[in-house]
Amino acid sequence: MPFMLVRLECKYGKTQEFQEIMSHLVPVLEKNGWRLHGAYQNSIGRLNRCYDLWEMPDANAVRSVLEVAGKDPEFSEWSKGLGDCLEEEELEFMNELPYSIEARERRAAAEG
Repeated sequence: MPFMLVRLECKYGKTQEFQEIMSHLVPVLEKNGWRLHGAYQNSIGRLNRCYDLWEMPDANAVRSVLEVAGKDPEFSEWSKGLGDCLEEEELEFMNELPYSIEARERRAAAEG
């Protein structure tokens, strides 16, 4: 199962605003095919760094879902504020390894 890890560097004092924006964007992204597995903020390490872990249908869903979501009025309205909140955004597309908990659980369920 493919995942996308998003590392987000928020501007100083903007993490709360970023979280508010994302609370409006996540439902639109999930409605169109992404699934948020977790969203985290550093408590040790670089301040103002957040991570989102998304389950994706495939690598093409990065672009295709963003194109569809961009036509949603709420997504368009709220996504405009991301530029004021973020210094940097980095995406990593990853494939699940067989020893991950979800892969093991799926294998166990299939075996009965």
